Formats: sequence, structure tokens, C-alpha cells
Amino acid sequence: MELKKIYGKMIIKKGSILYHTSYEKIKPNPDKAMLFCTFHPSEWNSYAPYITFIKLKRDVKLLFMVDEIVKNRVLSNLNSFTNHKNGIMAKRHNNILKLFATKLKKEKFDGWFTSIEDKPAVEVALINNDDIFEAVKTEELKRNWRNGNIKKDGSYKLKKWGKKYIVSSISKPIYIKLNIRYKQQIKNYIKYCVSSGFPFEHVFHVILNNAVIEFYK
Repeated sequence: MELKKIYGKMIIKKGSILYHTSYEKIKPNPDKAMLFCTFHPSEWNSYAPYITFIKLKRDVKLLFMVDEIVKNRVLSNLNSFTNHKNGIMAKRHNNILKLFATKLKKEKFDGWFTSIEDKPAVEVALINNDDIFEAVKTEELKRNWRNGNIKKDGSYKLKKWGKKYIVSSISKPIYIKLNIRYKQQIKNYIKYCVSSGFPFEHVFHVILNNAVIEFYK
């Protein structure tokens, strides 16, 4: 059965900006199978010295590679696809990524969307293809956001995303089409995020807030 029927797809609009943080300035590498990006640098490795702005050249279709959503955790399904002894760490092996990228291409996907290490933070892995994206600029990463926390008086201080690194899905809503089994999970996820006292602490909640979502059986 096709992956898009079992799981679903996410379409990110042309012109959207994603971010790649690194310890060195990235250079073109045609042998690299995939490029890992986030919707905002606060989601992953925000202490790396460099950040590259990745601009999508066209609408990009991603496999919704999620096994389950539990509370605010988004559990990846990468293990099922790679069957690698290192589990989710298999994505560090370029030869494995090449095989998976080939499978994605066959089903006309441009990459995947899933969590980072089964945590609330999420990522996009783009197939390394000049037709899909371009690296607009690389610069020193400036930590201009603030995560949510509980103040001394017990009140909640909500996350501030800052203005330097925009979350493109706010102005360019993402289209998501999923298997019906995710419908209640997403409802529960949103309810949990709101009741936790820290709504919109993570990108996935921000994405869902104005996404166009459809479900199928």
C-alpha cells in the first residue's frame, strides 16, 4: 500500500523559509541524500554557531512520517522504514538515507515531516535536489527568542518566538491530508497543549493552528 494512504502528506508552500543549524558553514554536497531543517531554530541545536536560511523553490510534498501523537510528543515512524539497529539514529547514515530518498521519490514525495528523537520538536528532511530548495544565506545564529517558563509567583510566561526567524506557516498555512486515525490524536494534542499552560510552545502546535487539514479513511 502507498505510504500516503497509510500515513498522509504535508504540503509546504513555495517561498516558505526553513532553517538548518550547524557547527560549520554548509557547502553544496551533491552526495548528501537529505538536508535536515526546522521551522524555527529553537526546535533543535539552537547553540550551534551558524544558521542557514533554506527557501523552498516550489510547493513541497512531505510524507507525514508520524507513528503516534501522545500528549505533546510526536513519535516518529522512522524505525519502521529503516529497520536499523540504531533506531532513529539511522538518519545519520547517508547510505540508509539514500535508500529511503529513492523510495520517497517513487511515491513523489520531496522529503518527510516527523519529530526530532520522538520529542515535541519537529523537523523536515528534504531530498537534496536543486529543484526543491536553495540556501539563501548563512549567518551567525542569534538567540532572540525565549522559551516559556513558570515565574516565581506561579504564573506562566509564554514562549516568545522573536522576529528574526519567522515561522513561515503563520503567513503561508500548510496543507495536511492524513489518515483518519490521526484525527482524535491531533484533537488530544491541541487540548493537551492548551491545558498545559504553555500553548504554542512548539512549532507543531503553531502549524496546526492555521493549517488546512483533511482526513480520509
